[in-house]
Amino acid sequence: MDKKEKELFKSLCSFKSKSFNEELIDAATPEVLGHLFFNRMPAVAYGTLKKHGLLGRVNREFCNSLKGAYIQNCEKNKSYFECVEYLRDLLFKFKGSYAMLKGAYLCKLYPDGYRTSNDIDLLVQANDVSEIGEILIQGDFKQGNVRCGKFEPATRKDIIESKMTRGETVPYVKEINLPGMQFLEVDINFSLDYKPGDADLLEEIMKNTAFEEIEGFRVRTLKNDDFFVHLCTHLYKEATTLPWVEMMRDMTLYKYCDIYLFLNDASTAYVDFVFERAKELNLEKICAFVVIQMSGLFTFENTYALTKAKEILKNDPDYIHTVYAPKDKKPYIYIDKDIESRFFSNNRKLLLKEKIQ
Repeated sequence: MDKKEKELFKSLCSFKSKSFNEELIDAATPEVLGHLFFNRMPAVAYGTLKKHGLLGRVNREFCNSLKGAYIQNCEKNKSYFECVEYLRDLLFKFKGSYAMLKGAYLCKLYPDGYRTSNDIDLLVQANDVSEIGEILIQGDFKQGNVRCGKFEPATRKDIIESKMTRGETVPYVKEINLPGMQFLEVDINFSLDYKPGDADLLEEIMKNTAFEEIEGFRVRTLKNDDFFVHLCTHLYKEATTLPWVEMMRDMTLYKYCDIYLFLNDASTAYVDFVFERAKELNLEKICAFVVIQMSGLFTFENTYALTKAKEILKNDPDYIHTVYAPKDKKPYIYIDKDIESRFFSNNRKLLLKEKIQ
């Protein structure tokens, strides 16, 4: 992609911007369209073009593809919200603390259809995993994975290995056959990292759960500051873990868009609020990492948030360029220090070299 195509891609994804450079429309190429779909952003791009009255200015196939994705997202979300409510009711009997994460709350927070989710993530404490799992099993869920539209049961080895090394369970899956959603998948997370071991931190965060309501839709999740901090830890985990880089799933833009959603129009008081909470949890560097990286991928207008993030990492400039390999316990560092350039690379693994400590 050339410079103009990259600028158009960023502008289409920056749906909160009040202006749009119409001269970029000529760069609406198949490459831009592919990147929008690869990063799960076509509905956002459709909304941006519609907001600025530019749908009729782009190629017909470009426009129709975005419109189709938007319509499909809206249909899928109706089924997804039904699933969230179903799971909420199923867990009514559970007396412990849990939080529905990411899409279960975010899909309603965005404009209609802008964001979708393929599963429901639950955050629980480790000693509650078995009880929640049993409730799901009683509700006809089975542990395994959906691959190419078919359910594959997990082996006992898979179940044990996931709990020991990933800080989450093998997904619990139930065939529901709703429009746009054949299966409901539930992931139980009991760690903020890719491995278990942060029980005290998790216990502190789990004190901060509550039912949030958006237009009559109620979901039990983390309160606003901890929800934001958790989004940052999850994104950081994937962006800095070598296997995710190898799968090219480390910088998928919709995850960064969640941060953009929260911060682009945020007040200085809110920015201070979430960073103060991150500092209390000793996660302020992770949040700063995410904000700095996000700012390189969107037309980000909150200079206060960016300045604050850069101040946190001023003495550790390599922090936003470091990746870890859990298997061989080695750190790697990106040769290319430009976030946007790295994002558009077709193979980010080739941009890494082993970090000498």
